[in-house]
Amino acid sequence: MLLVIIHELWHFIAAKKSWVKVLEFGIGIPPKACKLWTDKSWTEYTLNRIPLGWFVRLKWEDPKVPEEFNAKDSLIKAPIHKKIIIMLAWITMNLIFARLMFTLVFWIWTKPISVVPENVIEIENTSLMTPSTSYLEKNWLISWDVHKSVIVEEVLAWWLGKSIWLNSWYKIISINNQNVDTLNISKTLKENIDKKGEIVYQTDKWETISTWLTCITKSCELWIIFLWAEVKELKFPLNQAMLLWLKEIRAQANISLYSLWKIGKWLISFNRNEMNNSVNKLSWPVLITKIIWTLFLWKEWTKLLWLAGLISFALALFNVLPIPALDWWRVLSSIIQRAWRFKAEKYFNIEWYINLVFFILLLALGVYVMLKDSIKLWLHIPFLG
Repeated sequence: MLLVIIHELWHFIAAKKSWVKVLEFGIGIPPKACKLWTDKSWTEYTLNRIPLGWFVRLKWEDPKVPEEFNAKDSLIKAPIHKKIIIMLAWITMNLIFARLMFTLVFWIWTKPISVVPENVIEIENTSLMTPSTSYLEKNWLISWDVHKSVIVEEVLAWWLGKSIWLNSWYKIISINNQNVDTLNISKTLKENIDKKGEIVYQTDKWETISTWLTCITKSCELWIIFLWAEVKELKFPLNQAMLLWLKEIRAQANISLYSLWKIGKWLISFNRNEMNNSVNKLSWPVLITKIIWTLFLWKEWTKLLWLAGLISFALALFNVLPIPALDWWRVLSSIIQRAWRFKAEKYFNIEWYINLVFFILLLALGVYVMLKDSIKLWLHIPFLG
């Protein structure tokens, strides 16, 4: 939420510096709860009823009010370069913040936050913080054998892991008579989607237990953190750390764009299972909050810094997608309107409705993902899972 307000603050500052009227700086999403105060330039600071972020409302966004839409201090009357600066001002802050966080992390010291299984991403993974097994081995970052038993460190949510009573320091031995280790457990679980099979594990008192594991159609995830191979620390001189941030951002961009492409492909496949699977892959912000809280309890401060930088970069990446209601779409709309000389009142009146529809769809998707993650993490409601 802090990163979102930083994001919107740069829109706010860029608009003020460009002499474009800022009508409202809102905390949360309307409907409005109350007005907090009004500054000297008559910008209202408001508190809204849906606590899902912040927003900046500029003077131009309602073509139905001609005196505001065509006023000298409205965004529509600003030169095209100032429009682009205002709409894309966030990217400066997002990248500066991500660069600062990643540089600090690589300079101080840290270990990878997680290791991505080989079969999850079908592209080369060069991230230092979320590397693949092969990348760790190639760069001599693993200090001993990775093929070790799956020993549970923590069960994150009331989902499959807790439903079969897994607990810390339990060792998973096999799933459906197939021996599992830290490298093949993800693949083995995927092979059992929509199936009922036997899982064998050993408790911390050396008692061997066999029970049934039922995977639903949508996914087969235990929601556990397990101990892994000993991975070497990442620590670099400051000048090298200041270059590695760019490599990390490039790697995270590749991973994110690949994941979005795959999710989008599933969504338009019209296959019910794949569509459900694509939506279940989306997690924000409830799961992120759980991860942050877990890292906070473990006092993993450098990993928290890296996660803050990643979220900042993710906000920038998400907003450059050409989706109506997002910033990059508005830049494209302004360029199209200027290049083809469409009449502003008619063009932006149509765009206003397009943005409204997509904003409602994005908000609905966000609420659904929040409810889904909340159910997985804290509630046990199988029919809503």
